[in-house]
Amino acid sequence: MSDQRILTASAAVQDAISTLDVDLVGIAALSDLRGSRLAEMALRLLPEARSIVVLSMEVYPEIIGLARPGRVTGEASLNDLIDRNTDFLYGRLTKAAYDVARFSHRQGFRALPLPAAGCPSDGRFLEAVFSYKHAGQAAGLGYIGQSSLLVTPDFGPRVRLACCLTEALLEPQKKTSSAELCQGCDICIQNCPSHALSQPQGQEPYAINKFACSAFRNASGGCFECMRLCPVGRK
Repeated sequence: MSDQRILTASAAVQDAISTLDVDLVGIAALSDLRGSRLAEMALRLLPEARSIVVLSMEVYPEIIGLARPGRVTGEASLNDLIDRNTDFLYGRLTKAAYDVARFSHRQGFRALPLPAAGCPSDGRFLEAVFSYKHAGQAAGLGYIGQSSLLVTPDFGPRVRLACCLTEALLEPQKKTSSAELCQGCDICIQNCPSHALSQPQGQEPYAINKFACSAFRNASGGCFECMRLCPVGRK
């Protein structure tokens, strides 16, 4: 494919992406991420990838506001509403990721859609083969805060994500400044029921014991306190 054909076909893919029915779309160029862990992850999955498309939808605060850690056997849990809502969002986001791949294929580019749920993960380290939240930060959707979650200007951390890697040469988005988002209020650290969060050291944006977080979530029937309490993105 000639350089001009790549540019023309890529522009067609970018135009099609703008029609997706999701709340947020971010794009990162692999050329801007050379040498990074995120680029390494992306190129391992799609060696000729040029762009990362990150898709996001809001988890409504009315639903998150009902969530509480802990479950009594047999008692109705309002956390189940979040699970059903998340299932719906995951379906919409996964479809959007496949739509990006379809747009790419129509223009002659290879693409790899990564679903909103079920990305393969290494259980030894609780590390996915591709980091959606780091991709979201690279694509300009927000900034990873002290909660270890991607914090967006409009919705705070109350979002779900999916991604698509594509060989299309897409125009990246301007990154969101950290100063606009997580202000280090510590509300997530102070109220983490699993004590999995702690003050980050040096230049690290967050410090989390992923095993403590996962174990508590599994034992308590779900925990969303860091999402529920974060003040960023409140209307």
